[in-house]
Amino acid sequence: MDAFFASVEQVRRPELRGRPVVVGGEVAKRSVVSTCSYEARARGVRTAMPVTQAQRLCPEAVFLPVDMAAYAAVSKRLLALYRQFTDAVEAVSIDEAFLNVAGSRRLFGPPQAIARRIQERVYSEHGLTCSIGIGPNRLLAKLAANLSKPGGLGMLGKVDVHGRLRGLPVRELWGIGPATEKQLAVLGLTTVGALQDVPLRLLAAVFGSGAYALKQLAFGRGLSSVSSTAQLPKSVGREVTFSEDTSDSALLRATLLSLADDTVAQLRTQGLAARTITLKVRYSTFHTITRQATFARAVSSPRAIYGVVACLFGQIDLGARWVRLVGISASSLCGNACQLTFDDQWKEVALAEAVDRVRAKYGKRALRPATCALLPVARTSMC
Repeated sequence: MDAFFASVEQVRRPELRGRPVVVGGEVAKRSVVSTCSYEARARGVRTAMPVTQAQRLCPEAVFLPVDMAAYAAVSKRLLALYRQFTDAVEAVSIDEAFLNVAGSRRLFGPPQAIARRIQERVYSEHGLTCSIGIGPNRLLAKLAANLSKPGGLGMLGKVDVHGRLRGLPVRELWGIGPATEKQLAVLGLTTVGALQDVPLRLLAAVFGSGAYALKQLAFGRGLSSVSSTAQLPKSVGREVTFSEDTSDSALLRATLLSLADDTVAQLRTQGLAARTITLKVRYSTFHTITRQATFARAVSSPRAIYGVVACLFGQIDLGARWVRLVGISASSLCGNACQLTFDDQWKEVALAEAVDRVRAKYGKRALRPATCALLPVARTSMC
């Protein structure tokens, strides 16, 4: 989908069509941009940019809060539309999906015809535009879609691997983020062609066992086929940006307790448990550090998860530094059924489920850890 959140808002508010729209948190709470319309992008606004910076770049933009429930509802209807063309639909995010249409040709024609019909129906039924890429695998299809934004239809085949792809920046490859791009740049590998040509042994000297995967990406290989089976999320978590930088240890610990409580609630809602917990701390200088710990077995207990978070936080020497953001994420997820409890943990689980029932009936703030009373509501922004 093209600028999905902003596009949905423009459909809901027709007077915003053609105007720069930025979706994110409130400016006063130092939030970041979730997404923005192409009119705002033309002014330099980008996803994950601080909202205050976006306001400086594009003061005439309309700034709106995130309405995840509305976007999820539209996403659900879009997935239902895609499934009218094939049952092999894999949603990879709220605004992106892969479709295997190999078995749909007899009914709907070649892939290009199917893609055009989907684009037409998405626009006529929802007022939204989407970019579609066609390829023999997920990597090339995604790359073709990205190169065709906004509202385009692109196609990449195996012949393009040794042609069109070679001139693209390595960051265009799915799976190569900013950190990997910088490491490749140190080696002088800034294009896909350069990554294809570099000897594997040289790449392995820097990336170790990950060198082979990078080579696979450069040649348009290595990603699994489309799966219509629901996949477990890679991680679940929450983070908070303070309205003012702080060095108050009590406030930081109370915030982490609140985030741990929210994270555990998300795990329980989805019937999940986690083995790995990651703590994220961003200083006022925007320098970010992470600390991670792994349990011997998966847990979804507030006490266990906050206990390891508190331990990780205790290992960080803040010194004279001030903190802008803290966050918690739970990963290495599995179903709750994988938790084999041979102790009294079942009591905590029962208590947590009782808390969930109260919150479902009376609201999230009906019950919360007592220490969270230290949190001034006006000073934090959840994202």
